[in-house]
Amino acid sequence: MGILVITWNYPPRRGGMEYLVSNVVRGLRKRHSVCVITAHAKHKTAQEECIYRAPWPGLVLFPLYALWRGAAILRCNPEIKLIFGGSVMVTPLVLILARLFGRKAVVQAHGLDVIHASGFYQTVCVRWLRFCDRIIANSIYTESLVAEKMTRPGVTSVIPPGVDPIRFESAPSPELVKEKFGLVGKRIILFVGRLAKRKGVKEFIDESLMTIAKEVPNVCFVIVGDNPSESLTHREDTLSEIKRIISDMSLQNYIRLLGSLNDDEVIELYQACDVFVLPTLATTDDVEGFGIVLLEAAAAGKVVVATRVGGIPDAVEDGKSGILVEAGDHAALQREIIDLLRDDCRRLDMAAYARERVMKQFSWNRIFERYTTILGLLMTPTGSE
Repeated sequence: MGILVITWNYPPRRGGMEYLVSNVVRGLRKRHSVCVITAHAKHKTAQEECIYRAPWPGLVLFPLYALWRGAAILRCNPEIKLIFGGSVMVTPLVLILARLFGRKAVVQAHGLDVIHASGFYQTVCVRWLRFCDRIIANSIYTESLVAEKMTRPGVTSVIPPGVDPIRFESAPSPELVKEKFGLVGKRIILFVGRLAKRKGVKEFIDESLMTIAKEVPNVCFVIVGDNPSESLTHREDTLSEIKRIISDMSLQNYIRLLGSLNDDEVIELYQACDVFVLPTLATTDDVEGFGIVLLEAAAAGKVVVATRVGGIPDAVEDGKSGILVEAGDHAALQREIIDLLRDDCRRLDMAAYARERVMKQFSWNRIFERYTTILGLLMTPTGSE
């Protein structure tokens, strides 16, 4: 079976959507012929086989290119039976091509792409979800968001993101990593991700870090990530706010801002950290659809402390693979982190369980099988489960 993927979110852009869609494409290519239509990129990835990029930057002309290129591909490739949208944003493009050429329409939903507040977006993109043959949500929470917009029950499936645990097995010793990043003698609390407001990094520093530092004086909060400059929805300058707080509160000895790093360096820091934190806020205009970094931390054998919002409970088994606290409960957040830093046996036991859980439930091979099953069912005579 051939599959045409249409997506704005694709490497070399970095983020949760890009990670998920690019890995789904990689998995589908093991069994299917896959073409990808995506946005313009100044610097292309190493392998660009059957990847068609818009010749111009920006969102305005992308739909025209996607429709033109998609029509050309579908005319020449009758074996393509299914059109897969990488996010809700491209739903109209997927449906137009699917209806014109008699193909099945599938769209991946991530969370924010379902609730984005623009009335125009809701009318043009989200409203069209009800006409899709299948919607794949990245978490139970995202599925609930889709259900609020739908009039047709039974067309949404939940498939979480995956992770490759093998990639997290080999890394330099934690001491070498600490020396490399100037963290010798530090107990590391790690955050990895784009510094969108919803991530709660600024609030964690402002409300919790000093209390943790008083109890664990050699602690260091290591932040890997930058402002979401390539995002279509986030324009806040959280990094500048964090730098101001560091200066105002004299936190230079307790925080390292490392910016964007390559994948190998991020894995090194996962391996070297003591606790991973994702202090996501409960916001009305933005959501954490899943939290892929939580799986990555678990794959590296690290315990996580996160807030119980959005799709995060799908990624963390509370009390076993990590700890979940209520969003905004800074006292609970700092208490759990302090307890884990003090109790090596509990921390290591939970981390071992987290890695085993990831290998059993979230390895990409298992996730690919679920995509293959769902998409294959669409091509049966009834097209239903």
